[in-house]
Amino acid sequence: MKSNIIGIVFKKELLDIFRDRKTLIIGILIPLILLPVMFGVIGSGMNKSTKDVQDNIKVAIVDKGNSTIKTFMKSQKNIRVINSTNIGEDIKKGSIMIAMEIPKEFDSAINNEKPVNIKLTYDNASAQSNLAATMIDSYIQSYSKGVVAERLKSKGIKAEILTPINVDKVTLVKESESEGQFMLSLMLPLFLMIYSVTGPMAPATDLGAGEKERGTLEPLLTTKAGRLSLLWGKFLAITVMGCLTIIASIVGLLISMKQMEGMFGSSAGITISLTPKVIVLIGIMSILVTMAFGALELAISISARSFKEAQTYLTPLTVIAFIPVYATYMLDGKNIDGYYFNIPLANVVCLMKEFLSGIFNVQHMIITFSWILVYIVASVLLARYMFSREEVVFRT
Repeated sequence: MKSNIIGIVFKKELLDIFRDRKTLIIGILIPLILLPVMFGVIGSGMNKSTKDVQDNIKVAIVDKGNSTIKTFMKSQKNIRVINSTNIGEDIKKGSIMIAMEIPKEFDSAINNEKPVNIKLTYDNASAQSNLAATMIDSYIQSYSKGVVAERLKSKGIKAEILTPINVDKVTLVKESESEGQFMLSLMLPLFLMIYSVTGPMAPATDLGAGEKERGTLEPLLTTKAGRLSLLWGKFLAITVMGCLTIIASIVGLLISMKQMEGMFGSSAGITISLTPKVIVLIGIMSILVTMAFGALELAISISARSFKEAQTYLTPLTVIAFIPVYATYMLDGKNIDGYYFNIPLANVVCLMKEFLSGIFNVQHMIITFSWILVYIVASVLLARYMFSREEVVFRT
């Protein structure tokens, strides 16, 4: 096995990959634009939905006593009072977001310093209705505090007596950044693992089963290139394609972070920041995982009789790979038990979560990277075994 022969095979396979427009679109263009488009649409939708509620809360107010709190509510600029004959149906349809039912004796109870109940009806399955309920509740609390302040003033008591302790909260991370960091820890590992599995899949299928189906593998075997040279050339070409997919997805993420109206834009009040160290570590880890899947998918592909059969074999691999990924989906990056770093693929996701949380545990890094190297070696050995078997290589 000579390095120059491997290089020739590598260049040949890489040219074949880049001639296929479908592979380029699936492997580079889609990962590049998917995250910016997805986060842009989600962010725009969230901003619009929130703004629609904040600027125009559609409320049905049932008040037979014409109370002062009704006047207070109507004085708020973002509240729009709508008449409703069927509150439940109108809330379900979205005609109104929330309904307030104020008892007739409201003002007399307030004047006599008696407690009084206000009934709020809203759809807890609706994001807009939930947000409206939160805002209406804040207005009621504001009115309530005003009533308490007036009562204390009339008795010559300072309002500060009700708050003997003031709490000054000091956060280690800005609130906008913490929310962005949490969302990123959920979504980024998932997407990178998806691309690590699917990125090398198309070229592996084409360079294995596809080449057998086209009848171009036998002529290659009659040249000076031995089977190991072919294996390494194909493996390196698949790895390059997988790496380009990972790089494209990371670039797409960085673009999405700069979108003004996107999910992480300034208009959404959510910001994220990734240090070069985190980007490099996550990138290296994703590329190594891509190499492991690339070799495994090449081994499966070369064992298949046809392109279609290879796709049939590789599809369950995607589902199986996602099981440990989803199993660790909701784990907190700052509180992950050590045994997770010995579970295939789950350890990769957990380590990514730690990196995104600003944790660089050397022990966890050594364990995870060691396992990834084991995956790569095992996958390459399996591919080598498949290439060494006559009945596999020439099976059609």
